[in-house]
Amino acid sequence: MRKILLSVLSGLILAFSWPETGVFPLIFIAFIPLLILEKEISESGEKTSWKVFGYSFISFFIFNIITTYWVWHATVAGAFAAFVINTLLMSFAFVLFHKVKNVLGNKRGYFSLIFLWISMEYLHLHWELAWPWLTLGNVFATIPDIVQWYEYTGVLGGSLWILGLNILLFKCWNSVEKKKKKWILPSFFIVVPILFSFYNGLEIRTLPHITEEIVIVQPNVDPYKDKFNRDAQTQLDDFINLAKDKLTQNSTLLIGPETALQEVIWESKISQTQSISKLQKLQVEFPKLNILIGSSTFKYLGKNKVENSRRLNKTNEWYNAYNSAIFLGVDSTISIYHKTKLVPGVEQIPYSFLLNVIADFTVDLGGASGSLSKDNTIENFKYKEVNILPLICYESIFGDMITGKNSNIITIITNDGWWKNTSGYKQHFQYARLRAIEQRRSVVRSANTGISGVISPFGQVLEQTNWEKEIAINVKVPLNDKATFYNRYGDYIGRIFSFVTVLLLLSSFVKKRLKKIPTP
Repeated sequence: MRKILLSVLSGLILAFSWPETGVFPLIFIAFIPLLILEKEISESGEKTSWKVFGYSFISFFIFNIITTYWVWHATVAGAFAAFVINTLLMSFAFVLFHKVKNVLGNKRGYFSLIFLWISMEYLHLHWELAWPWLTLGNVFATIPDIVQWYEYTGVLGGSLWILGLNILLFKCWNSVEKKKKKWILPSFFIVVPILFSFYNGLEIRTLPHITEEIVIVQPNVDPYKDKFNRDAQTQLDDFINLAKDKLTQNSTLLIGPETALQEVIWESKISQTQSISKLQKLQVEFPKLNILIGSSTFKYLGKNKVENSRRLNKTNEWYNAYNSAIFLGVDSTISIYHKTKLVPGVEQIPYSFLLNVIADFTVDLGGASGSLSKDNTIENFKYKEVNILPLICYESIFGDMITGKNSNIITIITNDGWWKNTSGYKQHFQYARLRAIEQRRSVVRSANTGISGVISPFGQVLEQTNWEKEIAINVKVPLNDKATFYNRYGDYIGRIFSFVTVLLLLSSFVKKRLKKIPTP
């Protein structure tokens, strides 16, 4: 019973440290009950790996369910898959730590947890089942003042901080020596990053900024009742009327949410569509106005079938479907960005060469169903001297994918209405504050319904809208073009730690094998 209580306690502490669920300082002690549990199991002298795996599974399953329960509203199957896969990965990292510690000893073993866990988080950013919503470093999204150093490390630096402090506090608590001096190192490990963050944040606030006048529209169309049932042109007319209330002759950019255009748009005929014509007429009224808006778009392939292509009306002809951002420049150019990071099981069948058999059973989300096609790179939209980096929904939780881009503004278009009025859409908005810090760029966010808004380059919320509010806002957005360390090098912590993890595992394996060789 004690072991179960310890595993449940870790799960609850993790969950109630998370944004929009609890209070962040709890994260610094969240792993301690699990570490106590693992120590007791190791000392029991029994076969321990499966026990450690089972108890850690309980902890991490509780963590996943409480923090991301809202996925259930969008897709039951997707929610179950997310809970289980995330839990399995976390549990696998923890049981590997247990195994390595038993071979290499306590000193190296405990700190192997940091390398193993961060390697797991890094992997989870880069495979087809990616769901990095619970990367530990995301926990500080609501208090960006203490992680201004993310411009150097990204969120994996936050994971390192959390794990390191948990281990230090556990070792102090578990120490047989009752000396006050043993608390000096963990205290230092808490205070120094926070002090550096405040100092760094003050420096950033002094950066000169040029501003652009941007109008953000939140149309508040119910994705379950109205979005795909109301006339496409009626929805667009409502969007334009909202925008006109806030547009001025100085407005340079209008942003609409993911899949705001409901007209069927074939990319080869995009300039001929009614929706694009209406938006271009709006640009005539406001000559400085560029427009960025979300849409599902389609590319005709003829008989050239490719990966993720779809059959056209039961013929032998094929097309690609995309979740897209459309950019209408003041110079009459039309540019399209296709969403790169697709939601597993919803927009993309992961490892389709193995799982195509379930393609017909995927659910709708974000205005598209089944396996969409995608681009492999993300590029800026440009007007005047302004570079706009477009992100679509899910992409905004991947910091590393936007490194190396010479942007002035990050835009996020999304439809968070699928999750209803839960903590999901709130967490999604808060995570955007971390992207702002990593890149030192303003983030402009247009959601179908709450929360739309603007975030400064140091993570401060300048403007935000409420849930289920049909609204447009006019905002002066600060620009910046100075590249951060993280912008240049991305998740270098993940790459370095993954390499060290391989060495740790090899070392552990070799040492274990050598122990089995009888001495002469």
